[in-house]
Amino acid sequence: MDDKKPYLTDDGTLVIPFECADHAYKYWKQEGKPMTEILTELNASPEVWAKYTYKKHPESEES
Repeated sequence: MDDKKPYLTDDGTLVIPFECADHAYKYWKQEGKPMTEILTELNASPEVWAKYTYKKHPESEES
């Protein structure tokens, strides 16, 4: 695993390393991606998704 890229831990914690040079992953910055886009990219489960956003998980929208 590239430890400079965002990842989810086994317990569902989102980790965005300080060393991550790609500011797109720094959702709190103006140029950052929305949290939902980051979670989608990381294939977050519905349970993990709910920890970080109130928006619906993509799988729940397909139904």
